[in-house]
Amino acid sequence: MKTASFTIIVFIACMVSQLVLSANRSVKSPSCLSTGCSGVPGVPGVPGLNGRDGKDGRDGGKGERGAQGAPGRMGPKGPPGTKGKAGAKGEPSAQVSDQKNWKQCAWKNINDGRDYGLIKYCSFVKQYSATALKVEYNGDFRIAFCLDCCKRWYFTFNGVECKGPLAIDGIYHIHVNNRKTDYNVHKVTQIAGYCQGIPKGTVKVGINVGDCVGKKSGSDAYTGWNSVTRIMIEEVPPPQH
Repeated sequence: MKTASFTIIVFIACMVSQLVLSANRSVKSPSCLSTGCSGVPGVPGVPGLNGRDGKDGRDGGKGERGAQGAPGRMGPKGPPGTKGKAGAKGEPSAQVSDQKNWKQCAWKNINDGRDYGLIKYCSFVKQYSATALKVEYNGDFRIAFCLDCCKRWYFTFNGVECKGPLAIDGIYHIHVNNRKTDYNVHKVTQIAGYCQGIPKGTVKVGINVGDCVGKKSGSDAYTGWNSVTRIMIEEVPPPQH
């Protein structure tokens, strides 16, 4: 009997609790239906796996290069640049001047008996580097009292023979002369030529005497006996090619 009573009491207690819970739910339901109720935040999901690598491009894994776009429109013209400094003044052309640049040096009866070295010189101011110098010697020279002997008279420019293109010179040679050594004949002779490659500025143009190549040394030379000796110089345009 006691067992049946206890069972009934437990049943009644359960029913009461269910009625209370049902009453509570019925009170709150109208409010949630009209305004909505926020649920409890869910548990974060598991992170996904890494994606696959992209396709390698032709220029080292940076993706394929897209097609070249059309040329853009020309931008606006920029402002003018600052004016540059004036250049150095150029050398006047040697071809345009009609004014001749020439000089003559003359001496009377120099009677120079030397066998070697500089006899006379004439200083000349060359105006352009590209031009040539035309030079001429006009005067007496001779050799004497020898057989198979030779002397050479030649021009120098500031102490150096012409190299553009070759030396300017003249020679006097006695060969056998019937085996006599009494030959002593004076006469006026000309030596002339053009020399290129001489810088502008003062040029010392000299006439010199020395031995001929391949002949014995020591022959008796004489220059400018009883006459006028001249050195003539003229600056001329470059030659044609």
